[in-house]
Amino acid sequence: MSWIDQEENRSVWAREPAPRNPPLNQNLQVDVAVVGAGYTGLSSAYHIKILHPEKEVAIFEAKYAGHGASGRNGGMCLNQPSKDYMSMIHPGTHRLTYDATANSLKELGDLMRAGGFGSSIRFSGSLLTNVDKRGAEGSREYAANAASLGMPIEYWDGGRVKQEIGTGVYSGGLFDPNAAEADPIKIVRALKKAAEKAGVAIYEDSPVLDIHEGRRARAIVKGEGGQMHEVSANALVLGTDAYTSQLGYFRSRLVVTHTELAATKPLGEPVFREIGWASRTPFHDDRKLLYHLGTTDDGRIMIGAGNVEYFFNDGPVYRKDLGRRASALKAELVRIYPALAGVEFDHVWSGPLSFSLNMTQSVGSMGKQRNIFYGMGYAGHGVTLAFLFGKVIADLIDGNADRWKAMPFYQNPMPSLLPPEPLRYPVVKSYLGYLRLADKGRVG
Repeated sequence: MSWIDQEENRSVWAREPAPRNPPLNQNLQVDVAVVGAGYTGLSSAYHIKILHPEKEVAIFEAKYAGHGASGRNGGMCLNQPSKDYMSMIHPGTHRLTYDATANSLKELGDLMRAGGFGSSIRFSGSLLTNVDKRGAEGSREYAANAASLGMPIEYWDGGRVKQEIGTGVYSGGLFDPNAAEADPIKIVRALKKAAEKAGVAIYEDSPVLDIHEGRRARAIVKGEGGQMHEVSANALVLGTDAYTSQLGYFRSRLVVTHTELAATKPLGEPVFREIGWASRTPFHDDRKLLYHLGTTDDGRIMIGAGNVEYFFNDGPVYRKDLGRRASALKAELVRIYPALAGVEFDHVWSGPLSFSLNMTQSVGSMGKQRNIFYGMGYAGHGVTLAFLFGKVIADLIDGNADRWKAMPFYQNPMPSLLPPEPLRYPVVKSYLGYLRLADKGRVG
């Protein structure tokens, strides 16, 4: 099975399918060709057209907009690159990256409201919970450092956490009032609507099978009726993140994994009041392989992660038993909220996730002509970062990206440490084993 034949999106977000655009039916010459109609691709195309309405911009999507990771994630809209999230890794730029992501997230909210999707994003903040006292001590220290930079991050002790989300299993937490929670597919649809309104052409069911670099990049696209078409462009954007290695890029720098998620049936407000989570503030814990919980527009509880799986050769198709992982997700949900022991899931799905070995992201350009552009390695922070990276890519294509050069994600090379298969598989599995070992014993 090839990467373009991946399984259908069965997430809770995709239960209401949208009409698909027609596939490509001819050769094309455009100014900018974008591969992938997820957050990165749609944001890039939209921002390019806003800067240059005269440019011809086209997106080529293998299935339909939001079919991949952009339509399968947990809807967390977190600020900061993942390594800098609630951690002072780059103190010199920490406030800069926070402001950049927070402002970008607000812009995304404005775009969703303008497109009629405003009810599907809630700026209710987000809580990072500590599973042990050591984590809580670190959170208290971080909050003090963040306050010295003028950042609004709040430290909550275990009592305040229980007061806000109704569970006493955590020792403390960090609250970011500028974070949000959203319906991932509604973000995609808002971006698609905005991009098309700006004049972007979007071709669905049109997978890019090969890319040839040059002064004008060429993409080979499988279009209508299985016919092959050539698209040439002055600039080409890779908006493919977890699927990028299947096109031959970043194979030694990105690990492509999968994680699992599940959603309950609609529960109703009385249930949220009963368990003490009337605020419905989304939260996630501070383990290496963290669990995250949120809610949907129609009152479901969504829980995800706590595990990642790797399949041979960056396999883009999930090949494990989802039922087994659903049991683990249910056990964690009941550990947090014992009153939900009788609640069942009616949606269980998996989603791809890419990360570099040092957990950093990168946006930039590459190739001899420097006309291949990319943004990737989101590691769970893709909602906010991908929208922001689309803006960075637009500035790069415009030749006016100086304002981003101080950011740690700008042209970040990411370590090139991953060997090819068959050695890649044991290396990645060993690394994931290390992450599981680091979590062991932190929760009783």
